[in-house]
Amino acid sequence: MFRKFLVEADHLEEPGPLEMTNAEGEVAKLCRDGDQGRLVALSTRDTLAGGIATAVVLAHLPVEVSLTARCARNKTEGSSTKPSVVSDACDSAALWANVFLSGFDGTITASTYAAISSDFNAANNAAWLTTSYLVTSTAFQPLYGRFSDMFGRRICFFVSTLAFMIGCFGCSISQSMLGLDIMRAVTGFGGGGLITMATVINSDMIPLKQRGMYQAMQNILVGFGAVLGASLGGVMAESIGWRWCFLLQVPVSIIALVVGYLVLQNPPCVIPVTDPKHPFLFVMRRLDLLGAFVLVIGLVAQLLGLSLGGNDFPWSSPFVISSLGGSVVLLALFVRIEATTKAIPMIPLRMLRGWQPTAVQLTNVFSGMAAYAYMFMVPLYFQAVQGDSPSEAGLRLIVPALATPVGGVIAGSLMHRGYPLALNVRLGTATMLLGNLLAMTLGMTGNRWKEFLFLVPANLGLGLTNPSVLFSFVSIFEHREQAVATSTVYLIRSMGTIYGVTVTAAIVQNVLLARLPEALGDAATEELIEKLRQSLFAVSELSPALEGAVRALYCDALRMAFSASSAFAFLAFVFSLAHRTGSLQRGSQAEASVDDETDGKDT
Repeated sequence: MFRKFLVEADHLEEPGPLEMTNAEGEVAKLCRDGDQGRLVALSTRDTLAGGIATAVVLAHLPVEVSLTARCARNKTEGSSTKPSVVSDACDSAALWANVFLSGFDGTITASTYAAISSDFNAANNAAWLTTSYLVTSTAFQPLYGRFSDMFGRRICFFVSTLAFMIGCFGCSISQSMLGLDIMRAVTGFGGGGLITMATVINSDMIPLKQRGMYQAMQNILVGFGAVLGASLGGVMAESIGWRWCFLLQVPVSIIALVVGYLVLQNPPCVIPVTDPKHPFLFVMRRLDLLGAFVLVIGLVAQLLGLSLGGNDFPWSSPFVISSLGGSVVLLALFVRIEATTKAIPMIPLRMLRGWQPTAVQLTNVFSGMAAYAYMFMVPLYFQAVQGDSPSEAGLRLIVPALATPVGGVIAGSLMHRGYPLALNVRLGTATMLLGNLLAMTLGMTGNRWKEFLFLVPANLGLGLTNPSVLFSFVSIFEHREQAVATSTVYLIRSMGTIYGVTVTAAIVQNVLLARLPEALGDAATEELIEKLRQSLFAVSELSPALEGAVRALYCDALRMAFSASSAFAFLAFVFSLAHRTGSLQRGSQAEASVDDETDGKDT
């Protein structure tokens, strides 16, 4: 009866409110009954192609099922064409320009943040250069995936690249630390889509079994950008000024925009906007904007409490207590919103049901905490303990930065050869743990080659872990859910990176605040203590004896911070022991069998 109603409704050229309401009622009934398979089958019939019934069905289906139905319809209509090699190469060039920028921006900021914050006399709040970027990129990463399903990949690629470019330009002309942090947040709004859109677009083009090697190539490009960022950042900051570190990224963004405009196309499989008169309102209703807003406010409140507590305010301050307490309430509210929202949730909690996906995401969040905490502390060690200039510190980051793409290539090769993903994750997290433990042994003086070697394992482990964790989670779900699974991995990992940087920065600043008076002895004054906490340049202006004492204190503070990052890496390794994910080859075979089964039902 329902199929007959749909077929008849399909021939109505201009459906009135009554017809649309009846169709919606029938669809809602089947949705309540959980008969999604029948809805998908009905929406893919040739007699329904382009009719109002199809629009109603797809509008009411869950996102993943709606996407599957649209893909199936396009397959039967023969609307998909096989792209040429040249087209694929051009698409990859546009995407990989953004991937390069992601790696470049990460290390160029890491190698210069101490110099930048010292230039503004705000070294004690240097962590905000990183966290302001991470908060917005974390919140908007999953929204890019949702928008791309509704409006297409092309427009989301342009929005993310343009926002990133505007943010970088704004950073280059900022006149205060607050203004710089705000523009870093704008950069993060765009940066949240750089890797996400590259991964999602290539998921449209590349079969699962071939993505291991593609991921290896992507990691090589990230590593190339990271090496250039590490080596050029300090040199530019010391010679022509740190503002060029951000300005240099603008022309690369322009190249990505131009190439993307010329070659990128929207795939046919998009979630339809069924209200053409008010498409923006339709999308706003489908997106979890309330969840995104609550998440951002909750994270900012928690970061304010953690970074200002014991730094600018005592831990007993009402402001710190209210920030931390309010953040707990807001983050709990965020979980509640995700569980009850009728929109498309930022984090589909159903994807975290069961021990296997939960274990993968716990590994994901703790590895993210360890990785960014480590990345944040290493440049500070070179400049505050070893007394390196920004250019020297940047050059010493090259070897560790190279280890990350090497790890990615190894991970891609292992996945391509069919090694279990769980084994790759364990190998990666164990290597990260080793690297963080070795960093704890670094002292005031030491052999330069020893320091290079000691700093390699953590980055090598990061390159092994990230793609392996991503595909471990993605392989648990069917193909129609891979875009959602991908954005979930990036979102949860980014939340880990935020906490990793904030916690370790708070450890360093609290140790300095507590022990600087003792290290300075009779020379200790409130003005000098504040000056030393606000600028690394002030350390070199002290007498040799006091300079040595302050650098030794920085060494102790960083050793405690590396202890925290080691604990994060240890927890990531522990949870990786619970992984039971197989190889990509097995996942691709399962995916093929699902597609064959779907094709069989449609014939």
